[in-house]
Amino acid sequence: MRTLSRREFLATSAVASATLCMTGKISAAEPGKQTFTILHTNDLHSNLIGMAPATDYTPFELNNDTTRGGYARLATLIKQRQAVGQPLGPVLILDGGDYSMGTAFAAAIRETGGELQLLSLMGFDATTFGNHEFDLGPDGTAQAIAVAAKAGRVPAVVVSNTTFTDDDPKLDGFKRLEKDGVIRRYVVIKRCDLRFGIFGVLGKEAQFYTGGAAPAKFTDPVETAKEMVKILRDQEKVDVVIALSHGGMTKGADGRYQDGEDVQLAKAVPGIDVVIGSHSHTELHEPVIVNGRTPVVQTGKYGQIMDHLRTLPAKNGELPVIPVDERANEVRAIKAG
Repeated sequence: MRTLSRREFLATSAVASATLCMTGKISAAEPGKQTFTILHTNDLHSNLIGMAPATDYTPFELNNDTTRGGYARLATLIKQRQAVGQPLGPVLILDGGDYSMGTAFAAAIRETGGELQLLSLMGFDATTFGNHEFDLGPDGTAQAIAVAAKAGRVPAVVVSNTTFTDDDPKLDGFKRLEKDGVIRRYVVIKRCDLRFGIFGVLGKEAQFYTGGAAPAKFTDPVETAKEMVKILRDQEKVDVVIALSHGGMTKGADGRYQDGEDVQLAKAVPGIDVVIGSHSHTELHEPVIVNGRTPVVQTGKYGQIMDHLRTLPAKNGELPVIPVDERANEVRAIKAG
């Protein structure tokens, strides 16, 4: 199999997206509604290769290892689903934060923003800050993002409740990235005939673990979400509001995950249509439906699975969990870097 270059891979993804837009309304959808699909990950933590004993990792041979995850496999699954067309509708690819830190790869690529470069190569539309994005301090994190942005396109980094207003040299890098539009409070993506508004918040519990963040500060995630919904609905006129919530899920007395900051955000801000959760490494096999309309989802950790949320604007969704294992023949451009 010939190795795809970075340009060829992104061009293929663009063609797939264009094909989806030409399909028009989806017959299985409600009259006047259009199906759309979100492929999402969270808490990747620089796990560039599959997780298992390293000697078991045989990425180009099938049926002889039990590793889960790996960016090359994620890239393959994303590319396959982008090319499906109906009934997936327009496809968004989103990440809930903590994309960095956690493996030896993180140390090796810490100054290059390598994780963001790989997310871009895989076709991700947006990500947000998790608490571990601040492990390098605000100046170190800003430097890594800046290097990635200089190397080429990076996903939109949406950080709605992180502020860089203090007069401190450590925040200069973030201020430049804001000015250049690399990091922003929200992003609007028009895909087919739908306008998606995406914002990202760091939950209160996650803020507690951002010891290296100062002098960056955080506003209340719920109040910030209310502000973002108003801006996206009233000013940007979006059809669908999506929150990337690095807040977490908690298990109830019945053993089910029905609460936590990701869920509380959807309850407190009913204008949100979908919550892509993260932080607690919770592997949900069905969405938690809040207020009878808003799916809250989360997909474990380390890229071991990827969730496929198929939904209508302001409607409940389906959540087929996609194992990221050796059944995905890997995109060698990602494998080779």
